[in-house]
Amino acid sequence: MNCINLHHKRILVTGASSGIGRACAICASQLGAEVIATGRRLDALDETLAHCEGSGHQSIAGDITSPEFVKALVERTRKIDGLVHAAGVGPMCPVGMLTEEHIDSVMRTNYYSFLEVMKYYSKSKYRNPHFSVVAVSSVSASSGWGGVVVYCGSKGALSSSVRALAMELAPKGIRVNAVCPSNIKTPMYVAGASDMNDETALKELLKKQPLGLGEPEQVAWPVCFLLSDASSFITGVNLPVDGGYLAQ
Repeated sequence: MNCINLHHKRILVTGASSGIGRACAICASQLGAEVIATGRRLDALDETLAHCEGSGHQSIAGDITSPEFVKALVERTRKIDGLVHAAGVGPMCPVGMLTEEHIDSVMRTNYYSFLEVMKYYSKSKYRNPHFSVVAVSSVSASSGWGGVVVYCGSKGALSSSVRALAMELAPKGIRVNAVCPSNIKTPMYVAGASDMNDETALKELLKKQPLGLGEPEQVAWPVCFLLSDASSFITGVNLPVDGGYLAQ
């Protein structure tokens, strides 16, 4: 019987500077993985690795939206066993105030960068056999609310692509899944809550989650399950990790 462990596996985590990405890196290390953490800020990545267990971890700072950086990243991290794509941004912006720059920034970070990374890791020279990919999507891929139309669109594209990639890459031994968190206590959530500046609206939002506001670790553990051999018969899934948000 397989148990949930990541011993002898090398796992790349994008967006590992904070929030869900940081929690995924730490949890993966606790399960025995060698973690490669990437994000924009080296100091924040080093802080993530300071909380990781075990040895052999490394941090690689750079802009995941840059095709040049992605190419250099995969060349440097050949023969990995798993990928967690947790890089993401979610600034609030009403549709009437959208700019091309806002749309481009969100889509490049949340969606285009994932496709760019997958372009390389679909090739056997960059990965080990039985490769597992977990993208961090969102309940907003299937449930929307005002002020985040581009964020919702980017996560919807991500979730749809997970299903398509799972079908395309299964013959290569690659599994592709996603987790779909709801409101999780991350820096992104805190910033969004500040933007709302409406305590009543925030209370109403959290009423939709029977289990309350989530913690990053509560998302990271399901991610690690999908990375592990214990989930070897699962692909193309968008797993809600939402405290009951979508059950209503």
